Amino acid sequence: EPLPNLKECPRSQLDSDTVLYISNPDVTAKYELYITIDKKGHAVVHDSAENPFHSGADGWIFVLRDGKLYGARKVTSVSGYSKQRFHHSSFFCGKAVAAAGILITNTEGVLKRIYPHSGHYRPGEADMQRMLFHLHDKGVDLRTFEVDIQQILHVTRDGKKKETSCSDKKKKKIQSLHLKPALYLARFLAHKARLIGWGIFDQIHMRRKSSATCVTEALQICDNGGYWEKIRQEVKPF
Repeated sequence: EPLPNLKECPRSQLDSDTVLYISNPDVTAKYELYITIDKKGHAVVHDSAENPFHSGADGWIFVLRDGKLYGARKVTSVSGYSKQRFHHSSFFCGKAVAAAGILITNTEGVLKRIYPHSGHYRPGEADMQRMLFHLHDKGVDLRTFEVDIQQILHVTRDGKKKETSCSDKKKKKIQSLHLKPALYLARFLAHKARLIGWGIFDQIHMRRKSSATCVTEALQICDNGGYWEKIRQEVKPF
């Protein structure tokens, strides 16, 4: 049975636009990145030849797997009528990774920004927690670089439009960055994890689903007659 051939996205275009997958571990190892720390606590990122690299404005794509960082430029190589893209999924044939995104370094190789942007892996809070922990464990001062947190804070991308063909694209994440120091994000995620452990979010969801008409009813529903009920009974009326 022939494959679908849509006018908006011709089969010839789909077949000629593929992503390179590396299946040889020795080849993947050539993309490993190394981090050293300067006197100010900045992360200096080195390529596989152990030379500090300048990522440029577009940055290098990276993945974190098994405690090692891998990175490369996001390059599209063209050969005749076919082309193979090098994406985040290229390093490990699309297999699971601990984190993924984009690194921005300056001319001296100093890490300046991290963007948790990857169409394949769609990194979220857990990915950034693992990446920040990895850098902190290496001795990196989390005050020395910024992170885009638009996805973590669910910041909307203005200018988004409906995609109707291969050429129609919504506004890119890179055009709506919401940058904060990495330490800010680390603290935010730590506090959120603590609130989850305390069951605060469960109480909020219970309140949303309830039909409470006052604060007292809401507290009784969330607390199920526990802490708040005890406080109410202990407080003597004037």
